[in-house]
Amino acid sequence: MTALDVIRRPEYTGARRCWPCTVVNVVLVLAASVAVYVADFPIVAGVVAVLGLLGVWARGYVVPYTPRFAPRLANALGVGGTFGHDEGPPERELGGSLGGEADPDAVVDTLLQAGVLAEDAEGLYMTDEFRTRWRDAMGPLQEATLDELAEAVMGVRMDADVRAERNERGEYVVVASHDGNRLHDAWLTRPVVIAEVAGVNALAGSGLTREAQLLAVEPLRSFLAECPDCGGPVEETTTVDCCGGPPGTAAEPDHVLACTDCDSLLFTFPTEE
Repeated sequence: MTALDVIRRPEYTGARRCWPCTVVNVVLVLAASVAVYVADFPIVAGVVAVLGLLGVWARGYVVPYTPRFAPRLANALGVGGTFGHDEGPPERELGGSLGGEADPDAVVDTLLQAGVLAEDAEGLYMTDEFRTRWRDAMGPLQEATLDELAEAVMGVRMDADVRAERNERGEYVVVASHDGNRLHDAWLTRPVVIAEVAGVNALAGSGLTREAQLLAVEPLRSFLAECPDCGGPVEETTTVDCCGGPPGTAAEPDHVLACTDCDSLLFTFPTEE
């Protein structure tokens, strides 16, 4: 691990970078550098500028607690929810899944009995046999178009209406299903579709019913070791829509599993109450 890796904050850079906050931080760094220069410390001024700009590039910000005060500032200015962020699908996009809500303990027990997961003194882990089946099932889907992925979803969710949706923030497969008397739309990103359709296919020989397979694929995403789409490594990190929260809110970052190469969010861990 290098010194740059220590200060790097991928949750606030790359595709997750908030450009208004970046601009504000750059302006403050340059202002501080000019102030030091005017005070007749030109070498120190150069150091302040270089280190400050490097910090903004690697971390997304250098002013402490920017992700905490920026949403409140945006809301105070009356621009919360739009400040520096494009319009896109609703907030459900990060939590979408082919299956519905399930009891996590019951799902784990089912997967343990099916030999998909195993447990030792260090905790739960995915068996090598199932991980290989799952990875093999992802292969053909990685080359599929969005419309072909939507067709693949229809093959495992024949009870739902499925459509491909494209907008300025990306491409999604939308699964519309009835939850009791309420119509529920799940916005699935490309990596999620690949992981979950492949998960259902890999679970086909496990003896689980189709309903159990669909309930299991979302928790299975927490065991991903590489991105289902680009194949890049994944890491546990946090994310926050820095200035894009709804008016009157300043949400804490979610704990997520994300790809370090393409920045795709692969799983959002449940919030501890």
